[in-house]
Amino acid sequence: MARDKDDNEGGGFSGKRNKSWREIDAMRGKSKSHSRQDDPAQQRIERSASYQKYKAAADALFTGGELPQGLAEKFDPEGKRKTQKQALQKLQQAESRQEWVQGVIDYLDKYPELPEDAYFLDSLLDHPRERIADKALAKLEVMQAEGKLKTKVPKSLDERLKSIQLTSMDPEMQGRAKALREKLKA
Repeated sequence: MARDKDDNEGGGFSGKRNKSWREIDAMRGKSKSHSRQDDPAQQRIERSASYQKYKAAADALFTGGELPQGLAEKFDPEGKRKTQKQALQKLQQAESRQEWVQGVIDYLDKYPELPEDAYFLDSLLDHPRERIADKALAKLEVMQAEGKLKTKVPKSLDERLKSIQLTSMDPEMQGRAKALREKLKA
């Protein structure tokens, strides 16, 4: 038995009339609160040169880029951060495998603390010296425990961990690589 539209005037349990899709669509653009993109004063501020300069400085601070002069004097007075970043870039631009292997050894002699860069650590897992691969694996384990490997994980990391698991001479290192692989898959 078909119902007429007039019988459904009550709108269910609440007794209110249901809105049509046309009415719902018309209401979407008429919210009382507006977004920041609609505010002309906010847009004017974001287009200003001082705001662009401020934003670039903040991005550099958090992404490891070049710090502005005032911040560099406070955070890195000796310039260690800048020289370490330059050394890392030089290492990444190595032309041959032999040059890269020797560059990693020199880099670790000069800067024993590994950076929290998952891509760099992933490349170190492929180093022929097991102590360097072990050090990189330990840093990756710490980063995973702190939850820092959730977002940016190199695609090759799983394969490199699998390679260590299968080819390493150290059974402890094999077990650690297997455990880290399983944690990353979960």
